[in-house]
Amino acid sequence: MNTDKTPDSAQTTASQPDQPPVVNTGVENTKSLSGNPGLFDRLISSIPEQIKKSWFWILAYSFNFVYFIVALIRASQEADVSFTIPMLPGIIFTCIIFVQIYADPIEPIPADGLSRDERETLEKKRSHQRYKWMIFAYSFMLLSLMLTFYPFINPFHDKKTETLRDQPIAVFIGCSLDNKDKHLSCFKSKLASEGEKQHDEQVIGTWVINIGGYINQCKEENGNAAACQVSDGLLVPLYFIILALMGGSISLTRRLPELQKQVSSEHIATEQQPRLTQYEFREHLIFQIVQFISAPFLAILAYYLIEPSNLTNSVALAFTAGFASETILLMVRSIANKVTPGSGEVPQYGAVAGVVTFKDITAKKAEVFLSESPQIHSITDEQGFYVLSNVPVGEHSISIKSVDNEEILKKDTVKIDRAQAIVKKNVMIIAEDLVQK
Repeated sequence: MNTDKTPDSAQTTASQPDQPPVVNTGVENTKSLSGNPGLFDRLISSIPEQIKKSWFWILAYSFNFVYFIVALIRASQEADVSFTIPMLPGIIFTCIIFVQIYADPIEPIPADGLSRDERETLEKKRSHQRYKWMIFAYSFMLLSLMLTFYPFINPFHDKKTETLRDQPIAVFIGCSLDNKDKHLSCFKSKLASEGEKQHDEQVIGTWVINIGGYINQCKEENGNAAACQVSDGLLVPLYFIILALMGGSISLTRRLPELQKQVSSEHIATEQQPRLTQYEFREHLIFQIVQFISAPFLAILAYYLIEPSNLTNSVALAFTAGFASETILLMVRSIANKVTPGSGEVPQYGAVAGVVTFKDITAKKAEVFLSESPQIHSITDEQGFYVLSNVPVGEHSISIKSVDNEEILKKDTVKIDRAQAIVKKNVMIIAEDLVQK
């Protein structure tokens, strides 16, 4: 039998070993550095949340900036004529921004469980995301237009031609030794005068892009720049690539405003121009950027497949290859998927309009939206009228909720049979509906 009258609290205190008072003597910090995670956790918690989320991109930008400084110093030391800015760090910088912006995940809009303020906040976030995509797309469009004029802004003849010629992909004045029928041939037939036989004369050549070709020799004629005779590899006129880039830039300039219009809430969907979702909008923007990048490669392919016989056909082919690069890529993708370009079904859209009335219920306005697509919604006016536009063809569930307390008042179904049809759907909400709910 326990006869000890000591209080429980005193017994508990007595049973514990003597502990010294907590005094900040520096011993705790020493232990933390030797293995105690307390100090490390405090250091982590002191880092701003924005840095924690973006540490990878901060490192990427930092490494690229250091590389830019090193490349800039090396280019300044090696430049003999003028100060030059290295292009590769700028290309890497653009690629980092591209991946960062377009790899940002899209936050979906749940069908239920969001208040009106939460839905508006989420929609603003998605709108800001679309804004960043468009900023990059338009900036890329302007850079692509400037790129077509790069040979005029920064002439190639200011560079060391010997250094350029030693590269596997080089730009210089040259001609081809492989095929005498091409207009890039180093030899062209010419009738000297009457009574003389037709003979071959050597020509200077033109600015070309050499991809993997072997340079036999380079000669100067009549005081002009040295022209190199190239065999094997791919030899394409420089103007051909520039015209292809111009065509791709014009196509990009035409398509970006169209895509921006199709994603706006004011856009009325048609069969040719349906309204784009957040995911479709991102996909189309990326595809437009890819089509511009692929324009010069498609131009090189077209040049060697068609082999234009004269300068006029060559100019037309180059511009068409760049301007129609989107169509060409779609055809290639369709062939790869074993689907013809015209076999894909285009989404069909219509609209739903009607009046929401209340019976024996005190309510001013209501919000009508598709249950499976809450972003398609409408607020009733003073007379209860609403319009749901860009609704896909088919059967849908619509939900009606109060604007005041975010309560779901009623759910109903509606069906759109064909494209561009406006279906009338009037809804009456009575007190029994709320009781049943």
